[in-house]
Amino acid sequence: MKLAYMYATPDVEPAQVTAIQGPIAATLETIARTGYTGVELLVCNPAQIDRRALASAIGTTGLDMPAVCTGEVYGQDGLSFADPDPLRRQQAIDRMKASMDLAAEYGAMVNIGRLRGRYREDVASQQTLDWIGEAIEASTRAFPEVPIVLEPVNRNYANCLMTTRETCAFVRELGVANLGVMLDTAHILTEQETVTDAIREAGDLFWHFHITDSDRLPVGDGSYDIAAAMKAVEESGFDRYVTVETFQIPDAAHSILASREAMQPYFPSAS
Repeated sequence: MKLAYMYATPDVEPAQVTAIQGPIAATLETIARTGYTGVELLVCNPAQIDRRALASAIGTTGLDMPAVCTGEVYGQDGLSFADPDPLRRQQAIDRMKASMDLAAEYGAMVNIGRLRGRYREDVASQQTLDWIGEAIEASTRAFPEVPIVLEPVNRNYANCLMTTRETCAFVRELGVANLGVMLDTAHILTEQETVTDAIREAGDLFWHFHITDSDRLPVGDGSYDIAAAMKAVEESGFDRYVTVETFQIPDAAHSILASREAMQPYFPSAS
């Protein structure tokens, strides 16, 4: 396993997001210097990212890019696959394709969390799931080589595909070859699952993992049993990237260092 830190690219407005923010080169240098070997991008509108500057920073720091996270496509711009307006749905799909285009350059996967959207009282639940499935299929047709990971999102942020079981059932029924599942400690524990049970449920669909502490605090600053969570990940044989995704509380300097120190037992070196 290797350890990454979440970075919100400059298209994401300054806000309390679960990622470090700042200029591309300087921020990636901070991530690498702190002992992380990867950077996961939190994006809103990838067309606004300076791809040349990003490539230069990745090359200079030697960081891997395991994944691109689309959370702020919904969080900032309110776009989702489940919007009743077909034009808005297409805009969401276009943002997903742009994220996949970016990911393809680095061999990264793309996550779908809040971007999938929500159930609405004026739309049948099956129609919502159909729209989500159609958006995923359209995205994979455009970039068949880019893996997608669908993320169970807890009740505080979503009202569909909240548990590992229902998310995995949806993925298996959809049957898209390059579609897996990513798991996140906050979503798992809020839905009163255990990390062990969630990983067992996901099985061979388990492709990516986010670690955080309670209330999205820096790892080690909250009440989650991080040792138990990482024990479950290790015992599953997972050998991909784990990304730290936390609020920058009280600030980014503390969050990035405290989280790295808390994860030291599981990632003892940056090699």
